[in-house]
Amino acid sequence: MAYNIVMPQLSDSMEEGKLISWKVKPGDTVHQGDVVAEVESDKAIMEVQTFKDGVVKELRLKEGESAPVGSVIAVIETGAQEGSVQRSALSVEKEEKKSQADDERQPTHVKPPHPKSNIQHPTSKNEPSIIAELFGEAEKNQPPTPNPQPLGEAKASPKARALAAKLGLDIEALQKEGRLPVPTHAEDLRRYYARRYFTPKALELLEEYNLSPDLFKPGKKHTEKEVLAYIEEHAIPKSMPLDGMRKAIIATVTEAQKKPVFHIDDTLDATLLKKYESRERTVTVWLIKLLGEAMMRHEAVRTTLGENGLQVWPGASLCVAMAHGEALYMPVFKNVDQKSIDEVAKELADYKTKVKNGRVSPEDLKGSTFGLSNLGMTGIERFDAMINGNDSGIVAVGSERDGRIAVTFTFDHRVVNGWQGAEFVQTLKSLAEDESQFKAD
Repeated sequence: MAYNIVMPQLSDSMEEGKLISWKVKPGDTVHQGDVVAEVESDKAIMEVQTFKDGVVKELRLKEGESAPVGSVIAVIETGAQEGSVQRSALSVEKEEKKSQADDERQPTHVKPPHPKSNIQHPTSKNEPSIIAELFGEAEKNQPPTPNPQPLGEAKASPKARALAAKLGLDIEALQKEGRLPVPTHAEDLRRYYARRYFTPKALELLEEYNLSPDLFKPGKKHTEKEVLAYIEEHAIPKSMPLDGMRKAIIATVTEAQKKPVFHIDDTLDATLLKKYESRERTVTVWLIKLLGEAMMRHEAVRTTLGENGLQVWPGASLCVAMAHGEALYMPVFKNVDQKSIDEVAKELADYKTKVKNGRVSPEDLKGSTFGLSNLGMTGIERFDAMINGNDSGIVAVGSERDGRIAVTFTFDHRVVNGWQGAEFVQTLKSLAEDESQFKAD
């Protein structure tokens, strides 16, 4: 019996996932709980397990390809033994239909795909890049095969016939030569025309800027220079589809914008922060530790708004904004009130490595009630940060000026009132000037 492993939904905002790596190959024997793949969601990388024993029959995605949530990415043959003979395609098809009820983590809602543009971007092995399809190994290894049946008359859609007339192409002749499928659609014509009348570099530009080949004069070979000239003449923007990370950022900041917030601008004395700063014990590390202490003295910033009211959490857990290129993460330092300064420093170093390698897990992003975003090292004097998730607030840390560091606090007014916010800020300022806090560890 075939058991389907589907693209899991790792977060509420996830619509598709990217396959990072396979941990198995066709023919491998797997057991319940074995990791078969690593998948990247819009926020993190997660391991995908099999929940049944069997033999890997098929891997439907290549590493680096994406697929919608709920689509089948691998098939496990649960009734087969290692080295068993292949069964007929008919029996396999019947078993796959019967196994639909066993699909792993079937999503409640799966959004339909967006309408296809003239030049499609690759999303799975069934939708390859136009460059890969027209100039890749598939074309070299599989030359056109003449249609074995006489056609008498071309079989094509009305749109394909209209486009063929515009481009001066004979559909019937091309079908007989095996250069067009039967029936032929407009997209088939565009791909054939692009292969014949555009250089590879020109085709890359067509795909990058989402341009249709029939925008250019038919009957001649078009070069990269000509396509660039068209782009500049018509001021065409580059098409950049949203990746999972960008979608997650948009969803997060859009939700944060809905919160009723207030701000407190102030400064921290930087004397002790700079005095006790070292390569490992950076200003960010000290701020995490000081914030943890301040949070334990003010339960308002350890409070989140839940479905059944306010929830006061026992420990000081805060998230810290960390970025690598365009990727932005808010990993959580859990219960920093129970950790030494060196433990916090090591945790920060570990998170930096995870962020750099894109290995942040969903669990790393859960559990905070307050946040920290430090851009002081960039020279920015002051800025405003947006509250992450259900946190009660966040502090944006700017650069040092004349021995003081600019800080801007943003609080969720539904959870923290103005007086509570002011008391929390004053406590943090006092801790930053208390040398015993820096000698405790």
